[in-house]
Amino acid sequence: MKRPPLALLALAALFLVPQMWLVSLALKTGPAVYEYPPRLVPRDPSLANLRFVLEKTQVPSYLWNSAKLAGAATLLTLALALPAAFALSRQRFAARESLRRGLLLVQMVSPIVLLVPIYTVVGALRLLDSHLGLLAAYVAVQLPFTITVLAGFFDALPPALFEAALLDGATRARTMRVIALPLIGPGLAATAIFNLAAYWSEFGLALVLLDSQSRFTVPLGLFSLQSGYETEWQIVAAASLIGILPVMAMFVFLQRYFVSGLTAGAVKG
Repeated sequence: MKRPPLALLALAALFLVPQMWLVSLALKTGPAVYEYPPRLVPRDPSLANLRFVLEKTQVPSYLWNSAKLAGAATLLTLALALPAAFALSRQRFAARESLRRGLLLVQMVSPIVLLVPIYTVVGALRLLDSHLGLLAAYVAVQLPFTITVLAGFFDALPPALFEAALLDGATRARTMRVIALPLIGPGLAATAIFNLAAYWSEFGLALVLLDSQSRFTVPLGLFSLQSGYETEWQIVAAASLIGILPVMAMFVFLQRYFVSGLTAGAVKG
């Protein structure tokens, strides 16, 4: 059996060590967090921190808010991006290439730079401190990326398929729905997973647009657990562990679709 390269093992360790340390902190008592030298394996591991987070804090509410927002934003983003990406890939019009370059250019602008304009627009729509306003901001920020990625998957499909469908009398909408979507299924799944993870971990927009703690998402809720005087890091670690478990589970169970989707548009048909 061929052994994995040393560089690959080092890269895996680079990603795994912080996760292992997070688990270690979540299982420690308060005094054990500050012991020196620090121990990766706790002397007396306990699930008390995890129980406290689930029973005595608002973390379950944060999880529900994040799940609701991330799911809705992902579905809405895909619903808007799919027809736009299909048209951008398969239709020929004057500003087509300029539009594609414009979408790439927009992705170079950090959402942090757009916080003040986004806050102004959402405020003008009277949607501040609401999930609807945050949802609209999420979709607007992520839409250019999603259109660009999906257009690449549509580009990889053989043009003869669409020409045959048009000759048979299929409309463009039916061609996209019946022929194109099943063929880019892995790519669509990978894009959905990427967007879902991005929405789940987003912090800046939520920090600016939300005020009520009952509406906080997971990243914002974790930030609120820190105190200006004394922070119980074992509680923050336990809440962080609970907050990342859904995303980690999603990647584990759907990694086959994610990997195949990332390579689906590598070769043009």
